[in-house]
Amino acid sequence: MEQQKVQILMSTYNGEKYLREQIESLLSQTYSNIEILIRDDGSKDGTISILEEYSQNYPSIKVFKEENIGVVNSFFNLLKKSEAGYIAFCDQDDIWLENKVEKAIQNLQQIKEPALYCSNKILIDADNHVIAENHGKYLSPSFENAVVECICTGCTTVLNQKLAQIIRQNIPKHAMMHDWWCYLVATYHGKVIFDENSYIWYRQHGNNEIGASDKFLDTVKAKAKHLKKSRGKLENQLREFHELYQGDKEKDTLVLDILNTKKFAGKCKMLLHCSFVRQSKLDQIIAKILLLINRLL
Repeated sequence: MEQQKVQILMSTYNGEKYLREQIESLLSQTYSNIEILIRDDGSKDGTISILEEYSQNYPSIKVFKEENIGVVNSFFNLLKKSEAGYIAFCDQDDIWLENKVEKAIQNLQQIKEPALYCSNKILIDADNHVIAENHGKYLSPSFENAVVECICTGCTTVLNQKLAQIIRQNIPKHAMMHDWWCYLVATYHGKVIFDENSYIWYRQHGNNEIGASDKFLDTVKAKAKHLKKSRGKLENQLREFHELYQGDKEKDTLVLDILNTKKFAGKCKMLLHCSFVRQSKLDQIIAKILLLINRLL
């Protein structure tokens, strides 16, 4: 049976340092029917020269040199250009293991409904030294989780055509990140598969303040700081999502209940009958506290 085409979408911006290594890992995939769409978001370094070199030598690589619109809009722009049976997101500085695409398609190919696949990650540093194998435990995808947290890291994410088409019809203006929006839409309209295995070396830059300390109080403070960064943005994302997608009464009610927590009655309802779920119990407690003091939305 002929393989369905997979289009890999990569957005670049001043990424010359690791770009060749990333592209070479895409070209080494065991899945053969692949096309790579790369949109440069206004790079000022040598990124364009590298992309032009590869596009001239590999017909499967299509490069779009366009103005800077930011990483989220850049990926959605690429999604609008795509048309393949499966769509994979790709960063500019990771390393894909050779069977990454093949494993994703094996998980997706029997699913008829709109679907999203994502996986675990192997963390590496700037010099390709492994920091952590299979970073994170098994994660449980759900809409109740997607409204407050994204567990689908973009560079591990693959969409089937049905899901991609739903997202293309309503490109958002207030998505916090492209992968989080896709996770929301997938859990609302279809199915999400989380693969606990890792098929990518996911590069970490700088120090990760979350979990960097052995002291419990420092960990709590770091997690709270991280959650508060989404304040305002999360509210805008949920309001736009509710405007664009309605029809599932239970899920619609959850979104409205979260948005209504700015009012005292809504806050009490959510705290007594909390319907959203973060993967970590500690994160769940912190999220409830931030909600109580009006620091979550």
